[in-house]
Amino acid sequence: MASVPAVRYRRIAGELRKLREAKGMSAEEVVAGVGGINLVKLSRYENARVQLKPEVVRALLDFYGCDEELKEVLVEILKEKRRPGWVAGYDQLNPLYTDLIRLEETAIANKSYEVSFIPGLFQTRAYAHAIISMGVLKTSSVEERVEVRLARQAVLTRSENPLKVWAVIHESALSMGAGDGVMVDQLDKLVHLSRYPNIKIQIMPTVAPPNPGMSGPFALLEFRQRDLDLVLLSGMLGGNWVEEPDHVDIYRAAFDEIIATALDLDQSLSLIQEKRDQLK
Repeated sequence: MASVPAVRYRRIAGELRKLREAKGMSAEEVVAGVGGINLVKLSRYENARVQLKPEVVRALLDFYGCDEELKEVLVEILKEKRRPGWVAGYDQLNPLYTDLIRLEETAIANKSYEVSFIPGLFQTRAYAHAIISMGVLKTSSVEERVEVRLARQAVLTRSENPLKVWAVIHESALSMGAGDGVMVDQLDKLVHLSRYPNIKIQIMPTVAPPNPGMSGPFALLEFRQRDLDLVLLSGMLGGNWVEEPDHVDIYRAAFDEIIATALDLDQSLSLIQEKRDQLK
């Protein structure tokens, strides 16, 4: 179960419960109509308290008359547990971060707003080390987390369907004191990445009018099936997933407002280059 993001188990469990309720069926009716499941098992499936088996989930979705495309996506997610992935070897990672990495590997797009930091997908080794060192005391843990952050960036250049990233970064993040030469190299990398066809980088100027980004950083992950889109909210004490499609759409609309308020792509690139040159 550990190899499937916990947020996905909750999403599938919630879908099973929602579909049953939409059909107006009792748990007893479902158990009578679907083989290989009892009341206790159905309850555990609907509350994500047991490992979800693809064949059982498919049988339930078939019984409820689930949309074919959504059904295939949900079942495919469960099959991921048989492919542990490179991140499985890092035991000290926050489970939320592990989920993010695994979800990025199957996402088609990541739309994010960052207030204080350069997005992790864009960070250089030195910048990542400086940021991670702030909150980790053991040197070995810092190095491990840096390696994970750099390995995570492979989604940007994967051979098939590289992740599309649209990032809006607040101007203040371009001027952080991270040590000699660190920010110059980091800004250089942003300039380089801005030329990738799958990457868009905009800067939110310090003089920008009030906008939804003032509520804090977030990342919207988009998938082939829109109902599976998720938002990750980040904070000092950790993070939180926004899973309900209606709530995700609120952040989708907020991101549209943010990119409309930020500098356009050319203006943003010019500002990044200007900040870099000032630091040289």
